[in-house]
Amino acid sequence: MRVWIGWLVVLLGACGQVDELPVEPGVSLALAEHRAERLAGLHYSLYFDIPAQQSQPIHGEMEIRFTLANASAPLQLDFRAGAEAVKTLVVNGRALTALPQREHIVLPATSLRTGTNTVAITFVAGDSALNRNPDYLYTLFVPDRARTAFPLFDQPDLKATWELSLRLPTDWTALANGPLLVAAPDAGATRYRFAVTEPVSSYLFAFVAGRFDAVSQSWGERDMTLLHRETDPDMLARNLDAIFAQHRAAVAWLEDYTGIAYPFAKLDFALIPAFQYGGMEHVGAIQYRAELLLLDENPTDEELLRRASLIAHEVAHMWFGNLVTMRWFNDVWTKEVFANFMAAKMVNPEFPDMDHELGFLLRHYPAAYAVDRSAGANPIRQHLGNLNEAGQMYGPIIYNKAPIMMRQLERIVGEEAFRRGMREYLSRYAHGNASWPALVTILDPLTEVDLRAWSEVWVHGSGFPEPSLQVEDEALFYGPRPARLADLDGWQDLALVDRGRLLLDLYEGVLAGADISAPAYADALLDIVAEEPNQLLLATALSQLSRLQQSLLPDAARGKLQPRLEAVLWAGMAASDEAGRIRLLFDSLSLLAVEAESLQRLLAIWRGEASVPGLQLSENDRIRLVERLALRLPEQAQAIVSAQLAKTGNPDSRRRLAFLAPALAPDPAVRDRFFASLAEPGNRTTENWVLDALGYLHHPSRTAHSVRYILPSLELLEEIQVTGDIFFPSGWLHATLENHHSAEAVATVRAFLAAMPDYNEQLRMKILQALDMPLRAQRLAQ
Repeated sequence: MRVWIGWLVVLLGACGQVDELPVEPGVSLALAEHRAERLAGLHYSLYFDIPAQQSQPIHGEMEIRFTLANASAPLQLDFRAGAEAVKTLVVNGRALTALPQREHIVLPATSLRTGTNTVAITFVAGDSALNRNPDYLYTLFVPDRARTAFPLFDQPDLKATWELSLRLPTDWTALANGPLLVAAPDAGATRYRFAVTEPVSSYLFAFVAGRFDAVSQSWGERDMTLLHRETDPDMLARNLDAIFAQHRAAVAWLEDYTGIAYPFAKLDFALIPAFQYGGMEHVGAIQYRAELLLLDENPTDEELLRRASLIAHEVAHMWFGNLVTMRWFNDVWTKEVFANFMAAKMVNPEFPDMDHELGFLLRHYPAAYAVDRSAGANPIRQHLGNLNEAGQMYGPIIYNKAPIMMRQLERIVGEEAFRRGMREYLSRYAHGNASWPALVTILDPLTEVDLRAWSEVWVHGSGFPEPSLQVEDEALFYGPRPARLADLDGWQDLALVDRGRLLLDLYEGVLAGADISAPAYADALLDIVAEEPNQLLLATALSQLSRLQQSLLPDAARGKLQPRLEAVLWAGMAASDEAGRIRLLFDSLSLLAVEAESLQRLLAIWRGEASVPGLQLSENDRIRLVERLALRLPEQAQAIVSAQLAKTGNPDSRRRLAFLAPALAPDPAVRDRFFASLAEPGNRTTENWVLDALGYLHHPSRTAHSVRYILPSLELLEEIQVTGDIFFPSGWLHATLENHHSAEAVATVRAFLAAMPDYNEQLRMKILQALDMPLRAQRLAQ
């Protein structure tokens, strides 16, 4: 057998040209385009033997079938694993010696044939994207992590049908993209076999397996099934019906809007503790972060809206992203903007008493502003040369600025014409792939505006577009505008949306160093907190107040404001009979309290010796409270954390608190050892826990000590980008930097960047985005 190492000679038979493609890590754009020209009719049959013990390897078997247009050149399979991971390789009936190299298995041309090909492989699955826990696991392959688990052609425009079988411990259950065909005993285990799927991109292939409880409800002639690990029956009783109802409502709305029936065989979902994202839209098997759907008693309006929007977002992906998928991950933003844009339309009828213009404003504008005001601002659509950097395409710009852009586009085209264009787009590219320019081509004839020129500014430019390039509608304007504290004098006479815009404009003015005093604005926010009845506005005011008090105010101003802040929050709870408002105020108080009297009252509430009328604390609430108290009452930290661990019933919550305990410790040496342990990838596997821990290590009260963690955190970033999921690098940076305001912290980051002139450009932008708040805090402190 000829061994192909380093370079592949590829014959493009149609034109007789010879191109050389390197065997290089990741999936390059050149490799993806070449494979898309040669391959068709992909089908994967996969089998995984999953043991009960997390430490034992998962063995797999697979068969890949495909049609090859040209067999004169070798073909690269993607597999990011060591040479020992591939056990056998058979290509078209011929056994070969597998030599994985630079994250690929190269199939020599001599083993291939024009037309139908079959590749059979036995392997040991890589664990990094299987998210293995003591008694459950779930796959998460977006954007290019399927290749860490098994060999395949891992690119979004090579859609395939998938046939999955799992061998599981007898007390486990499973969920996958296709409907379950059979679950049968198999020599001390249970074998699950699932139906063949529709054409699905590799990042959307998924399964969940473990000790879950299953709940089903009817959905027309089918059922929807939900998997969960919640141990509180009251939590389930007050949430499950709403969760199922919101899924059914989202499907009905999308079928009506798109004119296309639900395009897949089923719609199930799993609620996973500490899931990395809010949700992930795997075809027919959505994964959610459990705590975002299972709400505590008396949820706030913001929490209810967030849950409805999240469900609507993930269901919208079944059409926008799954039925029609981007050709390459530089257009990943298209699926996200459609999902967010449609979600905003969908949730409105569910909340008739809510101001939805205000909700859209406060849900999208602050996060988009945070990037566009920074030195690391990035455009909506970015260049992507290799899928191993695709995770860096994600961020607030595609989730928050892009929906703002899409609203302007809808206004330009007209609502009905825009809907017709979207229907044509979905019908034309159904079960296939498309790019942003393809949609512009469909919409451009529907308006007199030059959409290509407009797109060049909004989609390919960064920062705030000039007012002349925005639609003439104040409600849709994007960007901060000049404001004065005196504008608050007529607060109660303003419409809700105008109040929201004023809060955003004043806060941006403070951050920009305009003629707005940060201490004076903090005082004004307390007046708003004391009186504002709208929960969305209240939550925004509290969020801004928290940032001001924790890192933006000078020490003297912070000390002066603190007693009044705590008094206003306590008084607000006592005066309110609205459970959602009380919860918002209590959460801010538990976060910001430092006065001895407040801390003792909060401690008594945690112990059950006192209560707040109208406030019911769940187990999760008590855990969050004890974490915050441990920071403020260091002499009692170990005792109260140990007591909470002993009385926590949910095993996943108990594991989380045990993980966080060293980050909560008052002893700096314990925290130093914990931080050092994060250099080991195995200690970063549950990313949400890691980010919570970093937040406590870098708590505002500890930044004088934790500034020493900044440089090693930056030095780990490139590795974290490789080993972590898509939001983890940004989360790591923001948790590390956002509470710092010292010259030393800023200088450390700047020196790191100055010493790395050839540093990854995407990561450089993420660092500059995270540095924005410390920079502004340092300037305000001067």
